[in-house]
Amino acid sequence: MVNWRDGDASLTITPLLVTANFFDVMRIPASRGRGFTATEAQAEGNRLVVISDGFWRRHLGGDPAGVGRPLTINGQPYAVAGVLAPGIRSLPGYGVVPDVYLPISPALLPALEAPRHSAVQLIGRLAPGQSVAEGRAAVAAVVQSLGDEYGDSGFRVLTDFSVVGGLSQSEDFRIVGAFFLVLLVVAGLVLAIACANVAGLLLARSTTRRREIALRVAFGASRARLVQQLLTEGLTIALVGTVAGFALTLVAAQLFAHVSLPLPIPLELHLAFDGRLAALAAGLVAASALLCGLTPALQATRPTLVPALKQEEPRYMHRRFTLRGVLVVGQVAVSLVLLVTAGLFLRNLSKTQSLSPGFDVDRLLVAQVTFVEGRQGTTSAPAIAAIVDRVRELPPVQAAAVADGVPLTIRPGSKVGTDIRIEGRDGPVRVEYDDNAVGPGYFATMGIRVLRGRDFTQADRPGAPPVLVVNQEFARRYFDGGDPIGRHVGLSDPPGPLAEVVGVVANGKYRTLGENQDAAIYQPYLQRAAIGRLGHVLVRTSTAPETIVRDVGKAIGQVDPSAAVRVEPMATALRFAVLPSQIGALLLGVLGSMGLLLAMVGLYGVISFSVGRRTAEIGIRMALGASRRAVWRLVFIDAAVLVGTGVTIGLIAAWLVTRPLAAFLVPELSASDPVSFAGTAAVLVAVGIVATWLPARRAVSIDPSIALRTD
Repeated sequence: MVNWRDGDASLTITPLLVTANFFDVMRIPASRGRGFTATEAQAEGNRLVVISDGFWRRHLGGDPAGVGRPLTINGQPYAVAGVLAPGIRSLPGYGVVPDVYLPISPALLPALEAPRHSAVQLIGRLAPGQSVAEGRAAVAAVVQSLGDEYGDSGFRVLTDFSVVGGLSQSEDFRIVGAFFLVLLVVAGLVLAIACANVAGLLLARSTTRRREIALRVAFGASRARLVQQLLTEGLTIALVGTVAGFALTLVAAQLFAHVSLPLPIPLELHLAFDGRLAALAAGLVAASALLCGLTPALQATRPTLVPALKQEEPRYMHRRFTLRGVLVVGQVAVSLVLLVTAGLFLRNLSKTQSLSPGFDVDRLLVAQVTFVEGRQGTTSAPAIAAIVDRVRELPPVQAAAVADGVPLTIRPGSKVGTDIRIEGRDGPVRVEYDDNAVGPGYFATMGIRVLRGRDFTQADRPGAPPVLVVNQEFARRYFDGGDPIGRHVGLSDPPGPLAEVVGVVANGKYRTLGENQDAAIYQPYLQRAAIGRLGHVLVRTSTAPETIVRDVGKAIGQVDPSAAVRVEPMATALRFAVLPSQIGALLLGVLGSMGLLLAMVGLYGVISFSVGRRTAEIGIRMALGASRRAVWRLVFIDAAVLVGTGVTIGLIAAWLVTRPLAAFLVPELSASDPVSFAGTAAVLVAVGIVATWLPARRAVSIDPSIALRTD
C-alpha cells in the first residue's frame, strides 16, 4: 500500500510495482496517455505513474486532462503518464485492481529488497510455436540456476504453475477455483432439473396431442417430419427463453457491477458481455432443448392409430412410474442434493458466526496507519509508539496497543513455515506458526488471556534480551505440553541470539474463523527487526467504538499528518472473516431455491396432469361410494411414492456428493451433518405436500355426474 496526498487528506491506495515492459507483455492498452519506457523507468528524477480507470473516475472525476496531472505518492511528486482502459485486472485475476502502477526504478529497489517484501511475480509470454510444457521446462531451468546462485541470500525462488486463462494461478487461489467449480456443478444440476421439468411438460403436451398426431400419420405424414415439427416447436420455445435469459443476465450484470464488498482493497466485478460465453450458453440451451424434446417427440410419434383416434389411453399411462414420474423422481433427488449443499453452507455460516475468535470484539477499535516511506525513519516503530501514547490520552479509551497484524482481517500477520532451534532439542525443528509483532498491553487490549508468565513491557525494546510469547498450541506441539516459560527459542537464520519465552497466552483464530487451531508466536513490536510503514493500533473503549472513530483518527493525524489512517470498529473489520461463508451461502442458497422451485413445479404438473387424466376414474369411484378422504388418499399416495423415492435416492447421492465439500467447512461441521440432511428431506416432503394440495383439492371437487360424461 502507498499513501496518496489528496489536498489535506492522506489516503491509502493499492499500487503495483512493474517493469517498464509490463504493459507490452500483458498487452494492456491505455485509454489515455501511455505506459512507461525503459529510460523513464531508470531515470532518478523522472517519476511517472499509470493509473487505473477506476482510480481516474473515483478520485480524479474522470478529468479528460488527467494525463500529466501531478500526484503526490509517499511524499514524492509523480506525473500521470497514462490511464488504463476499463476492465483491466491485475494478477492473479480475481478482481483486485491496483489503483496505480509504479515503475520499478532505482529509487524503489530498496523497498523490494527489504525483508518485509515477501515475493515478486515474474510474468512471461510464450513465443509463437512454443507449448506450455516447453515454457515450464525453460522456466524451471532458470529457477534452478537462480536458486544455485542466490541460495545463501535468504531469499528463495518459488515455482507454482497452474495455467488458467493463460495466467499463473497460485496455491492460495486454488481454493477459490475449487469453490467456483462447486458453483458450476450446482448450476449444472439446476439446469438438469430445468431440463427434466421441460421434458415432463413436453411429454404431457404430447399426450394431449395423440389424436392430432394420429390424424397426421393417417393422412400420410412421416414420422421424421413429425419429429422435426415437434423439435422445431421446442427450439422456438427455447429461443424465446434464451432471449429472455440474456436480457435478465445483462440486467443482473449491471446490478452486480455496483455491489460493494466490505474489503479494505478495491475489488471490481467486471461483468462485461462475452461473445464466446454467449455462444456457449446459446449452444448449451439448444442442446438442452433437443435433449428435452427428443424423447417426447419420439414417444408422441409412435401412437397406435386406432386407440389414438378413439382417444383411448395406452396401458403405460396408468402406471405409477411413467417417464414423467421418473423425471419427477430425478428432479426431487437432484433438488435434495442442491438443498443439502446449500444447507451445509448455511450451517457453516451459522457455525462461523458463532465461533469465538479468541479475543473480545466488544468495544474494540482498530486503526490502520500507513506512513510515508522515509518520513519516520527506517521503520514506523517510533511514530506508532507516539500514536499509541496520544490515543491513550482520549477520555473514553481504556487501553491501547500496537500490532503488526490484526487477527481475522485481510492483514492478520505472517504464516511461517521454517526450521527453528528450541533449547533442549537436538538439531533444528520444523515448525509452522502464525507470527505477529505486538506492543505492550496488546493482550489486555484484545482481551486475550495470559495463562502463564507475563505480557510484553516497555523494557522489551532494541538492545534488551530478546523475548517472545507463544500460544497454548505452540507449547503443546513443540514443548510436549510442558511449561515453556524460561525456555529459549531461536527464530533467526543464520543463527542469532536465542529468545526467551516469557509468556503463554490462550489460543485464538488468526486467519479464518474456520481454521484448525494453529500455533502462534508473538514478538515485541520494538524488537522486530523488520517493521514496515504499516501498523495497527488497537483501542479498547468504555463506550461504543463508533463514537470515537473520528477522535482516534484526529489524534493520529496530530502525530503525523502525512499518514493515511483507516479507523473502524473491530466488528466491522471482521466482516472480511465471514465474507467467504456469506457469499457461498448466498449463491448456493439461491441456486438451491431455484432447484426446489423447479422441482415443486414439476411435481405439481405431474400430479395435476394425472388427476386430469383420471377424472373419469375418480368420478366412477365417487359414484360407487368412495369418500372424499379416499380420493385425497389416492392422490397423495401417488405423490408420496414419487417424493419418497426421490428423497431416498437424493439422500444417498447427497451423502456421496458432499464428501469433497469438507474442505470448505469449519472443523466443527461434518459434510454428513444430520441437521442439513434431515432438514432438507423435511423441506422437500413439505414442498411435496404443498405441490399436491391443489390437484388433490380439485380431485375431491369433481362432480361424479360430470366426470362420468367425460370422453
